[in-house]
Amino acid sequence: MMRAVRLHSVGEPLSVDEVPPPPVGPGEVLVDIKASGVCHSDLNYRDGVGTVGHLPIILGHEIAGVVDQIGEGVEGFEVGDRVLVHYVLSCGGCRYCSLGKENLCERYAMIGKDVDGGFAEYIAVPARNLVKLPEGLPFEQGAILGCAVSTPLHALRRAQLKPGEVVVVYGVGGLGVHAVQLASRVYGAGLMVAVDVAEYKLELAKRLGADVVVNPLHEDPVERVREETDGRMADVVVELVGKRETIMKGIECVGRGGRMVLVGIGLEEITLSPYRTIIGKEMELIGVNDHLKSELYQLVDLIASGRLDLSASITHRLAPEEANRALEILEHKLGNPVRVVLVQ
Repeated sequence: MMRAVRLHSVGEPLSVDEVPPPPVGPGEVLVDIKASGVCHSDLNYRDGVGTVGHLPIILGHEIAGVVDQIGEGVEGFEVGDRVLVHYVLSCGGCRYCSLGKENLCERYAMIGKDVDGGFAEYIAVPARNLVKLPEGLPFEQGAILGCAVSTPLHALRRAQLKPGEVVVVYGVGGLGVHAVQLASRVYGAGLMVAVDVAEYKLELAKRLGADVVVNPLHEDPVERVREETDGRMADVVVELVGKRETIMKGIECVGRGGRMVLVGIGLEEITLSPYRTIIGKEMELIGVNDHLKSELYQLVDLIASGRLDLSASITHRLAPEEANRALEILEHKLGNPVRVVLVQ
């Protein structure tokens, strides 16, 4: 038997259970989990904002560990390999998979949402979902590459961000801090503006490359962006909050020919005036869903080269049995969290 932290009922605390370890089928690998990141999405699943595939379910989609067993037909991995798990389960054969867009797979499923995830001692996954981790990369940093870092990278790639462009990031949480760092240090943004209501997050954003930080409780981000750009406004706005107010404010920040990138998940609907918001200034409205496995390789290379630094990303390390405490820390912003990781 193994320990697993499971959601039994929406709206209820998670439960620490004893369950059988997962069997390892052909083409699969059993991973001895060493670290699992706790994402705001896990809060959404607990609270019913996002639906899960079945109950009870083991949550957790940011996973890193060590190969423990190898199934029949698996090549390229050995017992003891350090690995990161790509949480997108795809068929590999549909039109979207053939185009390298496995996040849009016709038979898409997500680890930790549709099937059991990483808040456990072990997980069995297809070998094609593994990415090897360098020896010098800590497991907890490898785990958060699986969402907190790869999703903002995918967002900036979708935005086709170019050096010298003006970028505004709304929401400097677990994803936003990495969006700021990637935009400024990797993509070479000309002006990086970070927007958040938490002063500690804005301070971190400044350390990670933000040129301007704005707290909407004290000033209007739209007017500040207008001032900083002499009225030209932003080339790219990345919205990571998912609230109607921040989306609408973000759209106002977009300049002519700019791109509005929606990442944050929420239940609120928005109403747009197409001419004023999209047509008149030829604004592109871009959705972001997960990320691609190829981007995980890119991130590993960025860390190895020193262009990406995750040393300030993980603020809390807890035991798996403290998963409810981890969710509480995220939900109520206890101890100024950026990313919380469950460490075995």
